[in-house]
Amino acid sequence: MDISEVLPCDDGAKFIHVPYEERWKHLKPVITQLYMGKYGPNGKSMTIGQVASFMKENYSFHGAETQYRRWFREWGIRKRILMTEKKEIVSALGRRDRDDGRTPNVMLGDGKELDKKQLKRHLKDEIRRFEVQVATPGVFTSWNLPYAALAKAHGAPFEGVEATLGYLRIHSPEARTPGRNSPPPSPTMQLVQRKLAQDRSSLMLQGRFQELLAGCGEGARVTLTNYFHEFYVHSFVTAKYWGRGPKNWTPDLVSALTLREFSVSPSPTIAHRSSPSTSAPQAVEHERDNPTQLCKWVIHVRRVNYSPIPEPESEQMFDIQNPNSWTPWQQPMDLSLADSMKESMLENTFSATPKSSLPISAESISQSLRQDPEALILDALRMAIMAGNSDAVFDIIEENDLVTEDFVSIHPFHLAAAFLDGGNNCCATFSALVMAMNPEPRFNVDDLGHTILDSLMVSILRSHTTLGPEHVSKAFQPPNRYPGEEKDICGRWDADSPLVRSLFRRGHARVPTQWKHPFCHSSVQGVCHSIIAIFVPTLRPDINFPSGLFTRRCGHCGLELKLGPIHTLVAVAFYLAQLGMPGETLFGPLAVLVCLLRLGARASLSAMVSVDAILGNAETDTCNHNPIDASDLLQTVPGAIVAGWTPTCQSGWKCIAEILLTARQEEANLGREVAPEEDEDDLEDVDQPYYPCPFDDEFDGGIHGEWLRIPRGTPKSSLLWATIQTELLTYRKVRPSDPWISDNFSMDALRAWLMREKELFATPLVEEGLMRWDHDSSCCGWLSQSESSEPFMPVAEQVCTSHFMNMDVYERATFLPQPNHFEFEIECD
Repeated sequence: MDISEVLPCDDGAKFIHVPYEERWKHLKPVITQLYMGKYGPNGKSMTIGQVASFMKENYSFHGAETQYRRWFREWGIRKRILMTEKKEIVSALGRRDRDDGRTPNVMLGDGKELDKKQLKRHLKDEIRRFEVQVATPGVFTSWNLPYAALAKAHGAPFEGVEATLGYLRIHSPEARTPGRNSPPPSPTMQLVQRKLAQDRSSLMLQGRFQELLAGCGEGARVTLTNYFHEFYVHSFVTAKYWGRGPKNWTPDLVSALTLREFSVSPSPTIAHRSSPSTSAPQAVEHERDNPTQLCKWVIHVRRVNYSPIPEPESEQMFDIQNPNSWTPWQQPMDLSLADSMKESMLENTFSATPKSSLPISAESISQSLRQDPEALILDALRMAIMAGNSDAVFDIIEENDLVTEDFVSIHPFHLAAAFLDGGNNCCATFSALVMAMNPEPRFNVDDLGHTILDSLMVSILRSHTTLGPEHVSKAFQPPNRYPGEEKDICGRWDADSPLVRSLFRRGHARVPTQWKHPFCHSSVQGVCHSIIAIFVPTLRPDINFPSGLFTRRCGHCGLELKLGPIHTLVAVAFYLAQLGMPGETLFGPLAVLVCLLRLGARASLSAMVSVDAILGNAETDTCNHNPIDASDLLQTVPGAIVAGWTPTCQSGWKCIAEILLTARQEEANLGREVAPEEDEDDLEDVDQPYYPCPFDDEFDGGIHGEWLRIPRGTPKSSLLWATIQTELLTYRKVRPSDPWISDNFSMDALRAWLMREKELFATPLVEEGLMRWDHDSSCCGWLSQSESSEPFMPVAEQVCTSHFMNMDVYERATFLPQPNHFEFEIECD
């Protein structure tokens, strides 16, 4: 720099006649230029002493070095770049997706140019001191969406992150001639990329995905998201079919199964229906198709002990597009599911994307996995739960020495509820979790403030209504989607289904409305059986714990308004009628309501509710919340709205209303009405009417005593629960023309009976004696007879007097052993 640039042009430029303190302000530009520029010896910047001497000699301005330091602090002038600024500069440089690897010129807001040598020293020191993070459970199994769908779900979550920080000005070198090969990155940019890769791997391992993606440019975000989504799909398929079919899943096999296409020649041991030349048109055709409206279902059968005939291990031919034809492994894998997932990540066997092209440090990821002997165990458990492989779930828990805190961190029961599959697994995943570990109270509330029961309610709303997730819980935004959308609650699609993968790849994060159908029997059975699995064990959550859904806050006093579980179910029933699918009957919420009541949920439980707040009409200058129970909440729904529903939904709504009124009255008669702050143990000394139960004499204390404390009922509530169970165990919609409820169960007859228009429940299940139910000896409606020790989840043959079920359609039915939670309780006792 030319020193003449800072010399005074005349005496006026020296401001000699201005008071001394004011001269600092007038001379600030030249002082700053001297200090920040390259005007010192050998082209270096001046020290403060050199600046003071120059100003004294050339401007007749006398100032001590301490004065200069004070004014520099006041003006914000400094040569040293702060650590936070260095990090922000590195981040800003790393977000620039450019082919040219030259280091841009960086100017700070005060006109100071970044010293590239100083930046290099900083980067080398940071890289040297970098420490690899231990992976947070779940970080590898959370990438359930490809980038196209992820960006849509978040609603442009990264908008504006590539803009340079306000105090930085980055001037890139002039672009090179088009068509010429770009040079390799400069040494400084290589260090920038290496440091950013380390930082991003740390964010990844800590599960800070929003920060991770926000710190990447568009191209890096796409590459990173799609890479880990490939791992998610590969792990999902591996976990889902762990124990049968192929033992080693390659990208080609996963593509053949989940996309109906091969990227290269398929393995010779894999049979397939379509050749590579015809796979592309089929994939396009799948994108236009919708899944069938006819669900699958689970038939529980009694356990039969037998010894299978061993078959020799042989090279098998797999029809890759027909998993139902796959046979169980004759010999187990040498690796566990967790180790298989770890090896896949370490060896990159799940993706064709080379590690070198990733915007993170693959070396750090691998080092983290190798250093942690228990890495991916909880991820494997998460994936087994989401995939619905109950045997793998049980084995992972039994074979690993995991503590309760590990399980709590991944919220396994909430995960099972979000990925409930009543069409293929029913309650099998819940049963495996219950058998391996008790659903004790600390498991009940997740990080979103939702209970396990809330998660089941969310799955109902997600699958059978058009209600947006933001209306159900504020915790769902962003991303604005329900958990578990990639799995249908009645078994019609899964995360590995070609329809779902195609949908997500085209940028759709939500399942289309046309894919949904009413709250069907497969879903109802799955929900009810899951509720039974959770709330029967002795170490169980409080079934009356406040809900985390549809919460509101009073705009006047600030009180958080939480619903009770039955209040929430009333809201679910309302939205099924208001925003449900054509053909909705409300049999589903009615069945869930009776199930909850039979297990101890209190219809008389009050909660502070603001109907105006729920409807969005609340005023902020007054409190408008009142303590009301679920029956009162139902009565607040305007009659004009109910009149707009289908006659079937109106009838079902009236049935629910009457069940709530009856239950509230029965609780009052039984002395079970308890204030929210009271403990259920306070009810022990209350005299209650006695109704005989077939299980009173079979076990010490029965199921209604101190052991399980399942509440007694009345003959009326017992009959209702018995008919609901029988309907679920014997009927499904088989053909498109079939009704959603069988002819054996009449909702109109139920309404007339509940509203006392008819003395008897005039439905064929009762009138024609189709159920094994003794009106004189049952108080609770659990239908299993003495031939089985499991009273809570009977099979059809135990509840029917003859075979009349229509569910023997083998290509749509899955046969699972009858759960036996009762026997588990006996063993634990």
